[in-house]
Amino acid sequence: MEKNLGRFKNKTAVITGAGSGIGRSIALRFAEEGADVGLIDINEQGLKETAEMAQEMNVRAVSCSCDMSEISDINATVKIIYKEFEKIDILVNGAGIGDTNAGYDDLTPEIWDKVYSVNVKGPFFLIQEIAKHMADNGIKGRIINISSVEGKTNRAGSLAYASSKSALINLSQGLAIQLAPYEITVNCVCPGLINTPIWYRGDKSLDLPEGSTLKMVVDTSIDSRALKIMRVGEPKEIAAAVAFLASTDANYMTGQAINVCGGLEFH
Repeated sequence: MEKNLGRFKNKTAVITGAGSGIGRSIALRFAEEGADVGLIDINEQGLKETAEMAQEMNVRAVSCSCDMSEISDINATVKIIYKEFEKIDILVNGAGIGDTNAGYDDLTPEIWDKVYSVNVKGPFFLIQEIAKHMADNGIKGRIINISSVEGKTNRAGSLAYASSKSALINLSQGLAIQLAPYEITVNCVCPGLINTPIWYRGDKSLDLPEGSTLKMVVDTSIDSRALKIMRVGEPKEIAAAVAFLASTDANYMTGQAINVCGGLEFH
């Protein structure tokens, strides 16, 4: 990782899913480069830890506990963020959940609605509020949504999760069109196999040693030559792509869905 670039001094970045994994790495990358950060997650302990890490970099860090499936929570969170920060320059929607790979015959309406609420509906209504703020204040904002390579090619057979991530890409394209007149860009980053805590929860539920599931998937992807860079990805590598899209280097990019996946996905 290139360090101390200082591209985001005097800017504020809001990141959902900031309590762990990819979201935490994104928040810390912005803090490292000088941005004040608004941290959103349902995981209060994780938020506290991320905030403390960010504050060590001499930036302001404000934590907001929020269930991204609840519009009332989102509205309350936006009010807190507006109170704490004079302006919002960057929004990253990193919060997301899976569907436990439920099959077509046992995928329930409750699972479907929860996945779509967190992965699509929540991000949209948060964008709606913050994009209004950007447009009304003449802020040439950056909005980055964290999708997935599964949103481009469904490899695992996931139904609600993969289709929701595909919907998030399409939603980002539509927002890119509508927000372009305000010089607000909207892009996606699509991670592949990334070393995050979500994998370890699967290990625990199956009573496997930590890291077993991820290792199995990565090894299989290497053996089949699907994974061209033959290792697991790290959250900081997603954060680097997000930081690029939020920077002035990406001024001429909008409506894009950038893969960061070791060559697992090509389109």
